[in-house]
Amino acid sequence: SAEIKLRPRSLVRLGLMDERNHTANVSNERVTASLLWTETFTDRLRATFGYDYRDFTDTLNSKRTTSNLLSAGVEWQATDKLSIAAKREQNLGDADPTYPDQTTLAATYQWNSWARLFFTQRFAAAPIVPISDAGATGFAGTSSRRETAFGIETKLAHNTALSGRYQLENGANGTDSFAVIGLQNRLPINKQLAFDLSFERGFHMAGAGQSFTGGAFGVSYLPNEDLRTAARYELRQQAGGMGQLFTIGAAGRINEGLTTLARFQWSHADFQGHDTASLTGTAAIALRPVESDNKGLLFSYTHRSLSQTGTGLKSLATDRSDVVSTDGYWQPEKRTELFGRFALKFGSNGRDGLISTSALTYMAQLRAARRIRRSLDAAVEYRFLAQPATRTRRTSTGVELGYWMFADIRFGVGYNFTTAVDPGDELLLTKPRGFYFTISTKLSNLFDLFGTAKAGLVPSEPTSAPPAVAPQTTRPAAGSQPAQATNNPPATTEGAHP
Repeated sequence: SAEIKLRPRSLVRLGLMDERNHTANVSNERVTASLLWTETFTDRLRATFGYDYRDFTDTLNSKRTTSNLLSAGVEWQATDKLSIAAKREQNLGDADPTYPDQTTLAATYQWNSWARLFFTQRFAAAPIVPISDAGATGFAGTSSRRETAFGIETKLAHNTALSGRYQLENGANGTDSFAVIGLQNRLPINKQLAFDLSFERGFHMAGAGQSFTGGAFGVSYLPNEDLRTAARYELRQQAGGMGQLFTIGAAGRINEGLTTLARFQWSHADFQGHDTASLTGTAAIALRPVESDNKGLLFSYTHRSLSQTGTGLKSLATDRSDVVSTDGYWQPEKRTELFGRFALKFGSNGRDGLISTSALTYMAQLRAARRIRRSLDAAVEYRFLAQPATRTRRTSTGVELGYWMFADIRFGVGYNFTTAVDPGDELLLTKPRGFYFTISTKLSNLFDLFGTAKAGLVPSEPTSAPPAVAPQTTRPAAGSQPAQATNNPPATTEGAHP
């Protein structure tokens, strides 16, 4: 999607969407091209006009539908508390199954700062039929053409919230779906100490599982602006067993530019004869001068251990890893950035009746980037990975060209040269090498734990970019999970990055 602001009060949004569903129950695809014009007449009156072209192909039923949908709506803020809206959607010819001819009316009244009254009414020529496979979602379909809803939305208290969600869980026996309702309450004792209580009930909707009941208790203690601590205990009870989780952590600032963090987590679960216990601990210290962002250093240590007992022979399986890593970056001048990493990982695993095995793996990574123009840069990266116990090693060199679409988002293309040596000292030159595409983003602006003022940082080179456009959608569509990335992509070695 893209937004174009023609005038201060006129906004045009263009969109293109491609949907595809292929399961045992459905096989279809739909392409939608949209145009939406929003005109703001006054601070209290706004109108929208839209056109949507849809090409829907149902392969399973050998049917194709081409639709042209016109829409017009108006929103009126009658008073400071009362808001009224109306919308009409009309198809020129055949109608898409998910977008029938319909009229919707809505009104909201802000009773006070705690409560809001709402009313919605829908008149449609046909029911809304989703094209995705909704057979196993746990929700029953509806064939209604008229729907009325009214009620009140309210906050229970300043520190109390009521929540609801739909939850999917994938297990060994398939996918289970739950409708979950919960209550969370925060009990502040003073400015430094607060307790958190929560309770939730998950009603089983579909699948082989059963309903569950869970609760949590937490405490947070902030003695001063340089130290933050928190602890939390969670418990979940289900017909097949019980699981519990305990987490404690602390983050502190030793002095200006030197921070430290520690986190400990223990979990235990016993469901349907499978007993699992895990322990994870992390400690880290970071050096990042507050006067500028041109250098930084991080030391971290992570310990993980896992033990599992299965059914049948009741065999015990254990897995353990210890990772020590060092990361550093340096910007010697405005257009040049250097990054380096070195990590050691000691891993072991075993099972009753078998000899325990262990291995030491170490890796190194070096990356240099040079800004060519304001939004264009070039980079070269070298990685080395070795495991002495198996006499294997791999080296990789990549050259990359990147473009900063926005101030914090970068798109890059490059070519990767990789060589590998197997235990027989035989050189492998085939895989994986070739072209690649990468998306990276800077997250430092989002995680400002100790409140460093933006004016206190000295950027190496001022950048500016237009704000990202948030697409507007109508009916629910398939979701996507955003990938996480950093400015300097980490190595693929498991557990090597902090």
